[in-house]
Amino acid sequence: MDILNVVLLALFACGSFAIRVPKHEYIKSMEKDENFLFKGKRWVVLVSGSSGWSNYRHQADICHAYQIVKANGIPEENIITMMVDDIAYNQNNPTPGKIVNRPGGPDVYEGVVIDYKGIDVNSTNFLNILKGNKTGMRNIGSGKVIEGGPHDRVFINFVDHGTTGLLAFPDDYLYADQLNNALKYMFGSSSYRKMLLYIEACHAGSMFDGILQDNTDILAVTASGPRENSYGCYCRYEPYGTCLGDLFSVTWMEDLDATVSNCEKRTVFNDFKEVRTNVTRSNVMIYGDFNIGHEKLSAFIGYQKSNNELITNSKSGELIKKTSISSRNIHENTLQYQISDKKQSKDMAKMHELSLELRHNNKMRLIIDTVFRKIYSMVVKSRPDIKEKIGDLDDPEHLNLTLDIFPCYRSILNKISQTCFSLPRNPYVLDRLTIFANLCVVDKQIHQMVSNAVDVACSDIPKSINNVF
Repeated sequence: MDILNVVLLALFACGSFAIRVPKHEYIKSMEKDENFLFKGKRWVVLVSGSSGWSNYRHQADICHAYQIVKANGIPEENIITMMVDDIAYNQNNPTPGKIVNRPGGPDVYEGVVIDYKGIDVNSTNFLNILKGNKTGMRNIGSGKVIEGGPHDRVFINFVDHGTTGLLAFPDDYLYADQLNNALKYMFGSSSYRKMLLYIEACHAGSMFDGILQDNTDILAVTASGPRENSYGCYCRYEPYGTCLGDLFSVTWMEDLDATVSNCEKRTVFNDFKEVRTNVTRSNVMIYGDFNIGHEKLSAFIGYQKSNNELITNSKSGELIKKTSISSRNIHENTLQYQISDKKQSKDMAKMHELSLELRHNNKMRLIIDTVFRKIYSMVVKSRPDIKEKIGDLDDPEHLNLTLDIFPCYRSILNKISQTCFSLPRNPYVLDRLTIFANLCVVDKQIHQMVSNAVDVACSDIPKSINNVF
C-alpha cells in the first residue's frame, strides 16, 4: 500500500504540473515547431482606398505588395485586393497598362488579380471582408472574404489618405471605432491566430493610439504618428509627373526585395526597426500586442527561396528621401508639374486648361475655409468655455481620442457632407477635421449644436464643390 501511495502521489504531482502550464505558454512553445506554425492559412488583404491620377502611388504600392506576397507563396485564393483600378489605363499614363513603383522599375500591375474595383472600393465592403460576411458581399466583385480560423495569420496592408481617427475611401470614411469593432468581432469569433496591419496614411497612428488593445494578438504598424502626415516618394519623375510610391510602403517593400534571402528569418520587429530607421520624414509607429513583433514576418506574408524575377533587388534610400513630398501637397504639386510640362511642350491650350483648374481649386478652397470658419466661430461663441481646450481652427490642440467620441464625430462629418459638400470627395478638408474631433472629445453631445451651425454656414454655398485638393 505504501508503494502504491507513492506512485499515485507522483502521478498526481505530474498531472498537477501539466495543469498549471498556462495555455498561451503551451501554444507559444508549440509554435516554435514550423509545422505547427503553418498549420493554419495565411490571409492577405491589400487595399488602395483612393482614385485619380494624382494618387497613382497608392495603387502602385498595393500592386507591388501583391507581387511580393504572390511570389512568397501566398495562394491567390487567400489574397483579397481592393483598388479602384483607374491608373493603369488612365489617359495620363505614359505606359498604358503598366504601373511602376519606382523610376525605371518593373511593371507591378501585370498579373494582379483585383477582387473589388470601382465603386466596390468602400468602407462597408472592407469591413464585410474582414468579418467574413459572404452574404454581405454576394454579387459584389469576386465575393471573396477572410474565411479564417483559430490557427490562421492575417496581414492587412491599407494605403490611402487619412486624418484624425479615420481612413479615407473614394466616397466614404472608415472610422477608428468601426475598424476596432471589426477587429474585436474577428477576435471573438476566432477568425485568426495572429494579425499584422501595415497602414500607410497621414495621421495613421490615430486609428490605434489608445484604441487598439494589447491582448487581442494584433499588431499595427503605421506610416505616421497620430498627429503627422505621411509622405509620397519618387515624385515628379518624368514622364509621370506624380509620385510613384509612398515613403513608408516603398521602404518596407524595397528592403524586402533587396534582402530576399534573409526574409524567412526576419521578425516583425526586425522589419519595423529597419523601416523606422530609414523613414525619416514621419515617425513609423507600432500599436497593439507587442508579442506579435517577435513573430517571423514570413508567418504573415510568406517567403521565397529564390529571387522573384519581376521585382529587381534595389534599395534607393537617398533617392527616396530626396524625392519625397508630404501627401497633403502631392495633388497640387502634380498639377503644377503638368502645367510646367505643357508650357515646355508649347501645348498652350492644355496649359491654359490646367491653369484654370488650379485657379478654380484655389477658389473652392477659400469657400471651404469660410464654411469651416463660420461653423467654428458660431460654436465657440455659444460655448466660449471650450475654445482653450480645443484650440484654434488652424492650430487645433492634440487631444487623445477614445472610442466613445466617434458617434459625435461621425455625426458632425456626415452632416457637413450632406448639407455642404462631400468630405471624402474633397481631400483638401482632411487637415481641417481635427477640430471637430476635439469638439467631441470635450463634449460628446455637442454634435447637435454643430449641426445647427452647419445649416447656417452652408445655406448659400455652391453645390458643385468636388475634388478640391
